[in-house]
Amino acid sequence: MNIKRNILHLIESYDQIIIHRHLRPDMDAIGSQYGLYLTIKENYPDKRVYVVGDSNDMVYLAKMDVIPDAYYINALAIITDVSVSRLISDDRYKLATDVIIIDHHQNDTDVENVTLFYKDPTFASASEMIVDIIKEMNLKVTPEAATYLYGGMVTDTGRFLYLNNASKTFELASYITKFEPSVQDFYDYIYTEPLQKRLTKNLFSSFEITENGVAYRKNDAELIQKSGLEFQAISRGMVNQMAGIKEIPIWANFTEDVENNLIVGEFRARGITIVDIAKKFGGGGHNQACGASLKDWNEVDLVLKDLDERAKENAKNIK
Repeated sequence: MNIKRNILHLIESYDQIIIHRHLRPDMDAIGSQYGLYLTIKENYPDKRVYVVGDSNDMVYLAKMDVIPDAYYINALAIITDVSVSRLISDDRYKLATDVIIIDHHQNDTDVENVTLFYKDPTFASASEMIVDIIKEMNLKVTPEAATYLYGGMVTDTGRFLYLNNASKTFELASYITKFEPSVQDFYDYIYTEPLQKRLTKNLFSSFEITENGVAYRKNDAELIQKSGLEFQAISRGMVNQMAGIKEIPIWANFTEDVENNLIVGEFRARGITIVDIAKKFGGGGHNQACGASLKDWNEVDLVLKDLDERAKENAKNIK
């Protein structure tokens, strides 16, 4: 039995299933979590299935469940789009009888007593991994589930700009669209915004550049408060304000998280592997799109030093 069959076997073995994903979710975290939830509900209507975690403006129409600890007794927990324990939203998965992790990031897991760890960085998104399981196991899919899964695929690839295996991604995107996702409604939700929010983005339009062409921003608590935007909209939402510039091969966005007393760094690159730098500072992600939670602004400067050195090395290699 392959791991996808083993995952389905565990799902079929439990009457109660609780699905988690990472903190401060992006659309792939929500898409994989909620798309899987809806698919299990459609194929196994007698099962009790729940989704848990924090919310933000990436959740689309999904509603998280508020459940007591007792629901984890004799239950299966599934975690999508994350394998690092400190990044999982709601740590009560530890109370479950069995735990499955489905993740497409480069990180190994530090979660103890994992029953099945399905890690495959050749997929461009966790939603794509769920679609692949659905396709191989020939599961029924509703248009609502298809919308979340397609949405996760679209956003985590930057509208199919960042691909690990293009033929596989497009094949699975084609497959999930057969189930008639609400593509236009989803695009209207994710790619339109109020005028005031668009104007507020001007606060984040400027950036600094290191000696070797690394663009970066440092967003302190005062600026965050002034903007009126939620944290995720600045931390992850503003990093690509610096993308698409010929002279900038690497860019980074650092945002102060006063509540948790740390600095959240988002790192991106064009054609250069930088995930090892993220891992060095306790983070991770993809080869060219990753991040880390940093202790203070001094550690931010250490990250910038490493990113600048990587940009310098790359410039030498392409001469």
